Amino acid sequence: MDLHRNWKPYARGPALLALALVLAFSPQILAAMGREFVFGDWVGYLLALFGLIGGISAVRESRRAFAVRIGEQGVTWVNGPTTVVFPWAEVSRVSVEKRPNSGRLNRPSLLTVWTTDTVERALPAAVTLTGLRGYQVADLHTVREPADQVVTALRQYGGDRYPATVN
Repeated sequence: MDLHRNWKPYARGPALLALALVLAFSPQILAAMGREFVFGDWVGYLLALFGLIGGISAVRESRRAFAVRIGEQGVTWVNGPTTVVFPWAEVSRVSVEKRPNSGRLNRPSLLTVWTTDTVERALPAAVTLTGLRGYQVADLHTVREPADQVVTALRQYGGDRYPATVN
């Protein structure tokens, strides 16, 4: 099973860039309407700068290569120019966990592959526990495939490495 980003990350960058454009011209727009910023025109320019920086970083992030494949050989994760392969023999467990500091009502969404700390990978681990390294390979809220299909693939290929979802 292959996981791919859904459309939302691709739309965030252009939306922020459009907002930055509107904010850059907001002093002129307000002047045409007979109004002005209370604190001065610099407020619009400063907000436009923040929107521009956020938009550019969102566009860059959405253009990075991203893919996760769950199969018989293991989990393959493509993140930017780096491809990391987690063979099932080296995987201790795979879990879908909550984001750190998320509320009680938030559902678990981070697909995390746990390996022993004796195995080195090309990318650093997101979470380190005693004897384990956790690689957060995908957020199920930002992929096209439904979470139920991902769970089915993990149970099919991962077997006992995929326990029940952590609450």
